[in-house]
Amino acid sequence: MDEGALTEDGAVGAVVINAAREVVWACYFNDGTYAPEEITLPEDLQNVPAPGEDGHADWQQRWERHISSML
Repeated sequence: MDEGALTEDGAVGAVVINAAREVVWACYFNDGTYAPEEITLPEDLQNVPAPGEDGHADWQQRWERHISSML
C-alpha cells in the first residue's frame, strides 16, 4: 500500500500500486463502518509519482480532493 490519506474532514483513502507505480486498487474507508469501499480513479490519478519526485505533492492534493468529493 503506497498512500493512506486523512483529509481535513476525516476521510481516509488508500491505493495499492504495482512496480510501475500504476494504481491497481483504490478505496476509501466508510466513516460509519470503517469498511473499505472500492473506487475507480480518474485517469489523472492512475499513475503515482514516487515520494520526492516532481508531481508527487500535486498527486496527493488531487487524491485528497477526489476522496473528499466522494463523501
